[in-house]
Amino acid sequence: MDASSAAGSNGGPTEEYFNPLSRVETLPPTYDETASQGRSSSERFARDAPPSFDEVASLNSLPLPMGAEDRFWLSKFGLSLTSTDPPVLEIIRSKERPSSGSFDLGPIHEAALRNDYTLLRPLELIGAWTHIDERSASRKKTALHCACQNGCLEFAKALIAGGADVETQTLLRDTPLSLAAGSGNIELVQYLLANGCKLKDVDNGSVSPLCAALASKRQDMAIFLLNNGAGVFGWSSGSNTVLHHALRNGMVDMANLLLDKGAHPGTENEKHIRPIHIAAAKGYSGIVRRLITLGAEVSPQHQGVEWFQPLHFAAEAGHRDAVLILLEAKADVNAKTAWSKLGYSHPKCEGERWGSTPLHLAVMKGYLEVALLLLKHGAGVNERRWDMRTPLVVAVQYGFKDIVKLLLENKAKTDIVGMERRAAVHVAVERGDVEMLELLLDFKADVNTKMWRSWAPLHVAAERGQLECAKLLVRRGVKINATGEDGETAVDIAEGEGFGELAEFLVINGGKGGKAYKSFKLSVHYGWKSPEWSKYSHVKKS
Repeated sequence: MDASSAAGSNGGPTEEYFNPLSRVETLPPTYDETASQGRSSSERFARDAPPSFDEVASLNSLPLPMGAEDRFWLSKFGLSLTSTDPPVLEIIRSKERPSSGSFDLGPIHEAALRNDYTLLRPLELIGAWTHIDERSASRKKTALHCACQNGCLEFAKALIAGGADVETQTLLRDTPLSLAAGSGNIELVQYLLANGCKLKDVDNGSVSPLCAALASKRQDMAIFLLNNGAGVFGWSSGSNTVLHHALRNGMVDMANLLLDKGAHPGTENEKHIRPIHIAAAKGYSGIVRRLITLGAEVSPQHQGVEWFQPLHFAAEAGHRDAVLILLEAKADVNAKTAWSKLGYSHPKCEGERWGSTPLHLAVMKGYLEVALLLLKHGAGVNERRWDMRTPLVVAVQYGFKDIVKLLLENKAKTDIVGMERRAAVHVAVERGDVEMLELLLDFKADVNTKMWRSWAPLHVAAERGQLECAKLLVRRGVKINATGEDGETAVDIAEGEGFGELAEFLVINGGKGGKAYKSFKLSVHYGWKSPEWSKYSHVKKS
């Protein structure tokens, strides 16, 4: 695909080039391993090659717990089923009998997982093909599913020759064809197609082979399927489409190819995430532009993951080009996420957007250029998030001086307090950041602004032992004997906390004490227990 071609009005390929396999350092996992559902314990055990029957001293020494009900029993001895000794066949036969009890994997499943065609011989001798489509209890897999999942061509051929159902579905709605596609074995897929498997999208609820291939990062398999008529409207677990998988796994060229073939640009998965969300989060600006050209919404109103819109994802990740494209397409620059994005949740705010704006997210990560771009497009510089903090207070908290200066130059207010009633100057003093404090004061921040307990910044400096901050505050005209709600001065606090040098400095500069002060360091302070200020006081009550 031409990496230099520009996006046109018809939604053609973009200038963006990305090697779909550049980040794959090891052999990709099978589709079944990427579906967030691991193999059962017996499936994993079957790969560990335990001792075989031939290594056991005597058949009479083999335990038979619970008679024929323990279907997993055979795997403990390695399934050395090549022996045709009648006692061994009798044991196998007893395990193959239908049982009312539940089981996980029978001998035929274990043989399929081991990919050893010779293990089928004794099963054929005892007529085990009667149960060839028997399903495991945990994932509802047949032996053919197990063989296709691991790309076992010869074993799959033997099972199909024995009458195995090629269209049966697992608990997760995988078919033998989708599992084979996820394994990356093109010869196996060709054989399945020649023996009755359907490739085109069908409305039977099964996982799309193309989705399975893309979920496992099997680009060669995906191209083979597309060249042989695979549709682009299938889905996989979680209602993810082919575009979701291609973009999530970094296959930008493949995503463009899928769009060329008519893949829908705006389909949601079960979490309301669309391809444009993924493209924005990963910074695929060319794909973002093309999706918008093809009709994808830039500000979907559905409640996706934490109500994140594409602009939130792009701003949080610092992808300036993607942010610009979304803003030019009229994305909501002040849209807010849900309350609980950062782990804070409360029933009173259910259904309310008390989360962060794109500017909050860009500021939190220190992305200066993204913050500037958002401000130029009308981002609210004084918008508050769940804790009532503005972008300025957030920038001070994280120590981003260049962003603080940018916000101040764009008329950020220095006197807005958060839910602990702390202004930006209080936060700067808490951090002991003298340069940040001086920057705020240069932009006319109130040196005597009050927070919880009627503390001024000097009280905070005294409690934290921030001598340099105290010196700066005194030079800037702080009221050195201002009192808190209990009458305590900065001198009282410094003495109570054991900061003698700081207390002495304050006294030399006119500070007075005399009020007994009890340290709050062992308690939850700064507003959490204040009767007049609740953590949720700003949330609309029902």
